[in-house]
Amino acid sequence: MPPISHLRWRFTLGAGIIFLLDLIGVVYQQTWLAWFDQTMISLVRHPLPHGLTQAIITITKSGNPQPVTWITLIIIAILVIARRYRDALFLGWNVLVWAGIGNSIIKHVVRRDRPTVDRLVAASSYSFPSGHSITAMLLWGTLIVLLGWYLRRHHYYRWLLIGVLSVWIVIIGLSRVYVGVHYPSDVVAGWSIGFVLLTVTQWYLTRHGDDLS
Repeated sequence: MPPISHLRWRFTLGAGIIFLLDLIGVVYQQTWLAWFDQTMISLVRHPLPHGLTQAIITITKSGNPQPVTWITLIIIAILVIARRYRDALFLGWNVLVWAGIGNSIIKHVVRRDRPTVDRLVAASSYSFPSGHSITAMLLWGTLIVLLGWYLRRHHYYRWLLIGVLSVWIVIIGLSRVYVGVHYPSDVVAGWSIGFVLLTVTQWYLTRHGDDLS
């Protein structure tokens, strides 16, 4: 597992600041945040052909807890079989603890209601932050870190996979706005806090996880 670079720490600091500003905007119902949400919703929620709409619904459902849990457990099993125990812990902690328990705690502390628009999928619980967005960042972000390290000598495949997984993280988040179950600020909050937690876990395991390698 690679160490945290200075550039990565700068991005993490920026993500933390974005999350805090987002949180303050939600808690104190700031007008600038309402403007941001409405502007982004007007850009994302355009009528699309039926086939494309169904594809977006399928994409957004791929981030539901059940498929995410199965994907995570399968990858963890592969990592354990390959004796990459620290990497397995990295993935398991990020997805099952941070994205699962941590996200739920934040939701119930902030208690933001979901958008009052026509929804294309069912959604319960509170809106802030987007659970799908934080999970996408932590699941696929973990794979970006691991695959980037495994493929460090194969630059073409490394950057191809990083690019594909990064785009997928963005698409998952935008799909939550399109289907009407999240505000854009919920999605930004999920991405940003997910990135912070991803860095924190990686930092801890690179410093204290040698006995698991």
